[in-house]
Amino acid sequence: MKSAADREVTFVSIPDPVPHSLGREDVSKLISVAAATLDSDRASAKACLQRAVELLTVTGEGRPVQAAIRGGLAPWQKRNVAAYIAANIGSTIRVSDLARIARLSLGHFFRAYRESFGEPPLAHIARLRIKRAQSLMLRSEASLSQIALDCGMHDQSHFTRVFRRIVGTNPGIWRRQFSATDANTGLEKTRVSAQQI
Repeated sequence: MKSAADREVTFVSIPDPVPHSLGREDVSKLISVAAATLDSDRASAKACLQRAVELLTVTGEGRPVQAAIRGGLAPWQKRNVAAYIAANIGSTIRVSDLARIARLSLGHFFRAYRESFGEPPLAHIARLRIKRAQSLMLRSEASLSQIALDCGMHDQSHFTRVFRRIVGTNPGIWRRQFSATDANTGLEKTRVSAQQI
């Protein structure tokens, strides 16, 4: 049986960052050492287990592996749902249609969508519509009622309520603030992107 010093040398001898040659055998050795020393030397066992976790969560290029989102949409589901929303942002989008695209029940879809996008489907869609509206307000001279319809809102009052809730100001005020020219210099004000949302 190895002494505590030998076990620590085994742990320290593993190179960092992890090259491609390190694999299951190295992780297996670390776990074996941790199991053998668990009762006699908890600190060494803990260090071996922590190093095994590091090896399992680092790619061959030394970068951490992105943790999988538990309970969220699968990448293909997220991609298909996002594409459907982008293609239909100017029309009615039903959550039941999104759930059908993701091939999930409605309840499961709500939970998975929130996990993947950080907010419920309807709130996320409203935020995307307001981003699009901001872009249209800065690029065109269309009326707010026309922009509201182009972004899938029912009417201008609905658009104004949603815009005020998300951005914090009325769309008319926002548009004047960010699309007007500076009277003193005649230069266009710096336009902000929809990232204010």
